[in-house]
Amino acid sequence: MKVKVSNALLNVWLAAMAAGVLFMEYYRSPRFLIVTCAALLIGGIIFTWRRRNLTAWIICPIIFFALGGLRLAAVDNLPANDVSKFAGQSVQITGVIREEPQKKILPNGLTQLRFVVDVQGNMSGGLILTYYPKDGEQLPTARIGDKISARGNLKLLTNYNNPGQIDTVTRMKANGITARLSANKQGILIEEVDGGFWIKFLRLVAAIREHYRDSMAGVMSADDAAAIFAMLFGGYAGLNPELVEEFQTTGIVHILSVSGSHMSLLAMATAWLCLLLRLPRGLTFAIGLFVIGTYAILSGLLPQVLRSASMGVLVFFAKTLDAEAQGARLLTLTALAMLINQPLLIFDVSFQLSFTATAGLMYLSEDLRNAMERLPKFFSEPASMTIAAQLASLPVVVWYFNQISLSSVLANVFVMPLLEVVIVGGLIGGIIAAVVPLLGKIFFIGEALIFGAGAELNRVFANLPFSSVQVPTLGLLAGFFYYAALILRRPIILLPIIFLLAFNVLRVGGELEVSFVDVGQGDCAVVITPHGRCLIFDTGGVREHMFDVGGRVVVPYLKHENIREVDKIFLTHVHEDHAGGAGAVIKKFPVSEVITAGESKSEYAAVFGIAEESLPNLRAGHAGEVFVVDGVQVKILYAPQVGTGNEISNVYRIRYGEVTFLITGDLVKEIEEQILREGVDVSSTVLKVGHHGSNTSSSEDFLRAVKSKCAVISVGYGNNFGHPRAEVLERLESLPTKIYRTDQDGLIKFRTDGKSLSVETFNKR
Repeated sequence: MKVKVSNALLNVWLAAMAAGVLFMEYYRSPRFLIVTCAALLIGGIIFTWRRRNLTAWIICPIIFFALGGLRLAAVDNLPANDVSKFAGQSVQITGVIREEPQKKILPNGLTQLRFVVDVQGNMSGGLILTYYPKDGEQLPTARIGDKISARGNLKLLTNYNNPGQIDTVTRMKANGITARLSANKQGILIEEVDGGFWIKFLRLVAAIREHYRDSMAGVMSADDAAAIFAMLFGGYAGLNPELVEEFQTTGIVHILSVSGSHMSLLAMATAWLCLLLRLPRGLTFAIGLFVIGTYAILSGLLPQVLRSASMGVLVFFAKTLDAEAQGARLLTLTALAMLINQPLLIFDVSFQLSFTATAGLMYLSEDLRNAMERLPKFFSEPASMTIAAQLASLPVVVWYFNQISLSSVLANVFVMPLLEVVIVGGLIGGIIAAVVPLLGKIFFIGEALIFGAGAELNRVFANLPFSSVQVPTLGLLAGFFYYAALILRRPIILLPIIFLLAFNVLRVGGELEVSFVDVGQGDCAVVITPHGRCLIFDTGGVREHMFDVGGRVVVPYLKHENIREVDKIFLTHVHEDHAGGAGAVIKKFPVSEVITAGESKSEYAAVFGIAEESLPNLRAGHAGEVFVVDGVQVKILYAPQVGTGNEISNVYRIRYGEVTFLITGDLVKEIEEQILREGVDVSSTVLKVGHHGSNTSSSEDFLRAVKSKCAVISVGYGNNFGHPRAEVLERLESLPTKIYRTDQDGLIKFRTDGKSLSVETFNKR
């Protein structure tokens, strides 16, 4: 039987394979997958027995469905000696440096060295090795291909397990990295290795990149040099956070990492030059292919770079040879090949965005360009491509970032041309600087001026009213309806999305939600009242400002929950792991009031990273104070005005109907005893266990007085403090109390109507 494989059929096969991967991710049972596919196959054969023309539409998708699931099972089945199997142990590792080592100066002044290592010996696989040199220590010289040895505690890679968080662990696993190790005080040992041709080639590429970095650093500011280097070769090291935020607002942040648009840009510049020289189309495509390949090599040949190069080649192929139909077919075949090789890519946001945006350029840009034919070409060309890419990737963008950029068309029309000049010119400038250093310096000064003009213009667009709008998360069902409407060109199919959007925004009253957010080694509870008002109890944070938990964990979760303003933030005390994230929340959302413990405003301003005069209404709470928001009562049970350390820790009780939640901060045993002596009623349905499960808190008498049905321990995976302590767990289990832990369960969400109580966790048990 001869079957013509159409684009539509290829897309069905791709969708079937993606469904198989998702099926296996959810059920984790190859046997169940095989049984399911066998049943579908038998049913499909019976159904198509007299309709053989339907066989490819019924049988082949089942085969690809099975292939997707089985490939994921194979990738997940790591060998017995993979480094991840030794997590929790102190080990000595020896391996080969896979990528160019990275040096980073942290906000606390510490230097961090980061290596990607392919482990050798009795262990296998890849890991991230970090080392913090001591003051005055000479930094080791390390290159790709050198051997490296270190000792330390081996840990699994972990995410902050909350809705709205990007899954970095799966991305690293797709690149063969499954564990991390921080070298202990003995440091690291580097052994130089000459290496073969490939290693020497990669070192040459790294040296060329370093030449670009040094050439720019000598003639422009550190911020401009970091931004232009990121635009040329990727990497966010040293970037000004405000610049990144402005680029995100206008929807052009992809320009700061090597993406398919970079590849297309260089190829199109090559095509323009070839057009001037009147070269034939076939030769033009070959030269463009060479340019894209060379640029991919200079960008480090990382997996994400190769994927971007593939997408860029497809767009260039379609546009240069007027072969949109063949380009669309190749896009589907490329995605199929990528998923067969590495099914984990389906969970990678960069793959999702690259594929959907490229599909939009293939399928939608021509129609949009025709619709704009009356507009000037300088506007209609970039505008049609921008809108096409945005329309196709919209559900992905909303799912991960909960915002839509309304200024992206302006940025793409007026800012991107300047930045494209910077990219092409920057690559040329490095060549000039290698031949005539003085001329190269002059060239890069001009690059800095052009980039500065583009960045300033982008800032103007980013600060326009409604430059970007926050949108609620709608989920897979809404995504299905959206793409159905896009493919079938039937806007009426969007009606279910409008209904879901209205339902999400309005929030039907009746239930209180209390979510204990996974912020690592810290505390954060987000309370959403029956009609959608928001209260936050502690905001997480990491010691010494090494990671912005507020901006990168708490804020994305609030956006995921469609929070647009915060009624009150209740802080137990000023320690960074409880209050450090508040600064980012205050900067991103209107906050009516911040209730604190007895420390000074200046202490909170320092932890927030906000000038004292810019703080919102901030005041110390007092024992016995009661706040009522939308029928939810918050009472301060204990609020010390003097003390040191964890002795200053407010205790809050949240009440909705008959259900209560006790927030204890880092309350120590001595204060627990004082509270009980004073006759304070601490009985509660749910207890947030004090001090992350430390034995300095949670005395037996206090736990018995609370009489909680559920206990939540907010604690970081693999923390260095041994939290939660075995003694505390034993005391809780003896009550008995149902124990939940953020390091194991991720986000823990309680729902109550004031009488009954339900709980769900991000990591399903």
